[in-house]
Amino acid sequence: MAEEQGRERDSVPKPSVLFLHPDLGVGGAERLVLDAALALQTRGCSVKIWTAHYDPGHCFAESRELPVRCAGDWLPRGLGWGGRGAAVCAYVRMVFLALYVLFLADEEFDVVVCDQAICIPLSLCSEPGHTVLSSVMC
Repeated sequence: MAEEQGRERDSVPKPSVLFLHPDLGVGGAERLVLDAALALQTRGCSVKIWTAHYDPGHCFAESRELPVRCAGDWLPRGLGWGGRGAAVCAYVRMVFLALYVLFLADEEFDVVVCDQAICIPLSLCSEPGHTVLSSVMC
């Protein structure tokens, strides 16, 4: 009986999970995204990470084990001296990233995990039946 239930669980299709993150560097939010992505991958889910900035030389080593794609790296990360406008630029980069993934990247996914709330309305523009989660860091 338990063996049959185990086989039934294994035969259930695993969801495809898409993570949207503004800058995949070496910080706390990045660690959270990577840990969640690796845990889901270990459980058999298909995982992809899309980011607006990714430098394989300045990231957690685990990110090199995952499919990381980048769009919008040409957009500015700040507006001037001392990091001014960094929040506005991160917001714009995430809007661009979400629009790019939805309309140009030809990605198929079941679940979207967004690191900023802006991605939620944009991700809802995708096909019906997709689940959208937010992991907003404050």
